[in-house]
Amino acid sequence: MKDKNNGVIVAPGAGFCPGVKKAIDSVLRLEAEGKTPVYTIGPLIHNKQVTDMLEQKGIRAIDELKQAENKKGVLVIRAHGITPDFQKEVQAQGMEVVDSTCPLVKRVHNVINEYAEQGYSTVIVGDGGHAEVIGLLGYTRGKGYVIANADEVKNLPHFDKVNVVSQTTQKEEIFLKAAEAVKAKADTCVINNTICHPTKQRQKETVELAKSADLVIVVGGKHSANTARLAKLCGELCPKVLHIESEEEINAEDILLPKTIFITAGASTPNWVIDKVAQKVKSLRQAAAVKWPAKLWGFIVDNTLYTAFAASCLTYVCMRLSGAKNDIKLFLLSFLFIFTLTFANKKDSVKLKNAFFIPVITGGVLTLFTAFNYHIRVWLPTAVFLILGAAAYPLRKKIPLLRLPGTKDIFTALGWCFVCVYTPAASQGLLMSKSAWLAFTYGLLLVFMRSVILSIGAGYKDIMLGKENFYKAFGLTASKITVWLMIAALTAVLVQLLFMDWKSGLVFMLLLGQVYTISIAVYTYRGRKPRTTASETFIDGQFLFLAFLAFLAGRIF
Repeated sequence: MKDKNNGVIVAPGAGFCPGVKKAIDSVLRLEAEGKTPVYTIGPLIHNKQVTDMLEQKGIRAIDELKQAENKKGVLVIRAHGITPDFQKEVQAQGMEVVDSTCPLVKRVHNVINEYAEQGYSTVIVGDGGHAEVIGLLGYTRGKGYVIANADEVKNLPHFDKVNVVSQTTQKEEIFLKAAEAVKAKADTCVINNTICHPTKQRQKETVELAKSADLVIVVGGKHSANTARLAKLCGELCPKVLHIESEEEINAEDILLPKTIFITAGASTPNWVIDKVAQKVKSLRQAAAVKWPAKLWGFIVDNTLYTAFAASCLTYVCMRLSGAKNDIKLFLLSFLFIFTLTFANKKDSVKLKNAFFIPVITGGVLTLFTAFNYHIRVWLPTAVFLILGAAAYPLRKKIPLLRLPGTKDIFTALGWCFVCVYTPAASQGLLMSKSAWLAFTYGLLLVFMRSVILSIGAGYKDIMLGKENFYKAFGLTASKITVWLMIAALTAVLVQLLFMDWKSGLVFMLLLGQVYTISIAVYTYRGRKPRTTASETFIDGQFLFLAFLAFLAGRIF
């Protein structure tokens, strides 16, 4: 999907390729399961932001097997693959081994091996020192040659029979020219175009979009071969190209004058890094045009204040359902509780800075102070759940239950229901009432749907989510079905209550609110919208809308 806001176009295919995703998922799953230390044979991918994050999670890159301390932990073969001989060495270590070689690279291994068994020599078109190419050479049975382009074919001998393959991230034009040149030096020549589809697609869209841009920004590691190749390709099509690793390298003078800017990225660049670059480019270009209210709203949403207010609105709705009396301190308690926990878990837990703790600690202290206004059955569980929620990341590593598929979204929903339903009911002696349980069920379904929908947006941006995230664990189709089933169940319950004449005015209004909830699902599923300020505003807006309808019900009926 093209993003042409203010002359900025983001490549539709930018971001992790399937092979990199598979490798990242493998090591994160191992770390989440507590199988530490995790060693990757060489850097998992050539991207500093990702490798720094992995190192802080205890996932360490090693160059030699002897660097694996005491031969404990797990060895992970990265996406680039390794030679068969090295594979035997790895297996002989006696450690658990996880092979995360890209399936498309494995296909090249098989192609080379098949022809090598028949006595064919192999010519690989690629970068001689690249890890993938080194791995490919291992399958040639000593009859392998590496060339960078057609010009180097003159250095090759004459072949009786030869198999020509490509490094998976090679530029297709270079490969085809080199392959034709090799063909002229062989009696029998088999050409296997082994460039992976994501690379071909990325190159195709780059050619289409870069040639019409005034500036191309290529995002990715400076040591990434495919990113460097992408930057070189763009340099042939566009008058100006910037190759950067993060948004911190962007200067206003570079991006204010170009009329059209095209942003693309290498296969080892996560979407959240691309998003940051795109957002900074847009914000700098829009600085003169954007008014302060828009900037203020972005700050409110990004710092979870809006989400916290949405929780207060849900508290109001659930209090109306359960028959609890309005209490402004309960609205404040839900605001502070959700603000603290959402803020604590919104940022990357391995990159905490001192400034990050200020709102978390302040929010936690104010939450407990507000809870102390009530009975022990309110403030004690509030304190316990606050501490457990804030420590969710390290606890997931130690408690197997918290690593089960979908548990993050489930516990998020339970946390909201605790503060939005339990605390009002407990403070007013309504815990055992049927209406309180009805409110709890209603809130649980709504918040769980919200969590699943937001996680789809987060997954779209390749944020490094674990299997405890429902969407990551079960996939898009199962997530869609789950949300629609919950919407159907919730609608059925409200319709039944309407026919039972139970708070019919309020129930009728909440039934109207289902239209908003359905529109959120439709909006999210059509094109899998990424998680942005606008999408969060829309998704959490359902709670504000429901609170408004509940307020109207109290005035009209």
